[in-house]
Amino acid sequence: MENSRDYVGYGRFPPKFKWPGGKTLALSLVFNYEEGSEHSVATDNTVETIGEFGPVDVKVRDVGMESVYEYGQRVGIWRILDLLGKYNVRATFYATARSLDANREAAKAIIKEGHEICDHGFSWTELYRMTKEEERKEIKKSVDLITEITGKRPVGFYAREPSPNTLELLKESKNFIYDSDSYADDIPYFDKGTGMLIVPYAPDSNDFHFQNPMNRFSNSSDFLSYLKDSFDTLYRESDRNSKMMSAAFHIRVTGRAGRLPALEGFLKYVKNKEKLWIATREEIARFWLKKFG
Repeated sequence: MENSRDYVGYGRFPPKFKWPGGKTLALSLVFNYEEGSEHSVATDNTVETIGEFGPVDVKVRDVGMESVYEYGQRVGIWRILDLLGKYNVRATFYATARSLDANREAAKAIIKEGHEICDHGFSWTELYRMTKEEERKEIKKSVDLITEITGKRPVGFYAREPSPNTLELLKESKNFIYDSDSYADDIPYFDKGTGMLIVPYAPDSNDFHFQNPMNRFSNSSDFLSYLKDSFDTLYRESDRNSKMMSAAFHIRVTGRAGRLPALEGFLKYVKNKEKLWIATREEIARFWLKKFG
């Protein structure tokens, strides 16, 4: 099989540009909204392994784990929306169609309050396990349901578990202007094979690491410190070449009372930085397409 991976990217000389308003750092706040789409013996005959604690050791419904995910829908989403409103910032929600369908009141609130819904798939289904035709149908299913719930066709996609066919199928779908299934750069770039715009994501500045089995962050101060370090480095580097930062959260994780201070502390820290543009991923993508497309 031909190795088409790009190890070079922009190299030492990335494009010279400024974000809107002459800003040098774009910050994308991403909230993963996927509760109700996690693996379960009841839905896909699979025990969920990622959560607040280890999974059950037999193939049955893990009702304890299910309740952890339910917390995000019942409590966490409202806590996070209230905080985003308090600081008057807009974010992108990586939302599975099934999760939006499980709580349509919250889905409507996300849209009403000016946030972006990025298609996070129909459910937690690994696209790499599918045939190309199966994946095509799966993407259409998520687009159709998200459109029905929110009144808008999603323009961004984040599979979580993409396949080698995903970008080609997104291009074929016509409504998508960007994909975020990459962690390969600090600024957007175009996929060489399909021409699809990639708005890269972040695996590290991500509250995912609070969960088992990662367990890398033990408290909100740990996570806040890492977010600040990431921001400070990129903000400083942006004096020479404009940069982008992704900060990632999950409503069932950061929506917990003891972890919310990391998000609020970060918003306080960055809110009035003069060279910063806080934007949705759709805004970032549209800027990039206009500037470099």
